Amino acid sequence: MKVVVAVDDSIFSDQVVKAVCHRHWPKDTEFKVLTAVEPIDEQDFDGSWADIMPSIEKKRYEHAQQVCAKARKHIEAGVPACVVHTDVRKALAKSAIISAAVEWEANRIMVGAHGRRSCPHNLIGSVSKAVAEHAPCSVEIVRDGSQSTFPAAV
Repeated sequence: MKVVVAVDDSIFSDQVVKAVCHRHWPKDTEFKVLTAVEPIDEQDFDGSWADIMPSIEKKRYEHAQQVCAKARKHIEAGVPACVVHTDVRKALAKSAIISAAVEWEANRIMVGAHGRRSCPHNLIGSVSKAVAEHAPCSVEIVRDGSQSTFPAAV
């Protein structure tokens, strides 16, 4: 079984990792911990930003790698017989998640629900909703993000 685990640096991703770790998985399960570094539209900034944009992009990418490494560490500890890959993509989150699932031929995607919409009946965020609507496999949306479940990386 192949499972894409979409994470970012939010408490919602903590809940996704917790859900992965508290489940019984077949012995041959592989996880791909994925995070996306969404592009910055440079048209929103004047020319003065051009000099520091490479540094900003590098820091954002390094942070994303740390987020993946933290989740990987916890999944490996919680599901010791599994194989965990990491993947950092420079793309919109919903596109990165769906593309990874297609390319990797995933059986499932696990993603958190930020639920940032203003209407109470919209309990999932736009990324999780788009993934659920367009994914080539089953999608599990982990909703309870009331508190962080694993410590921050040191």
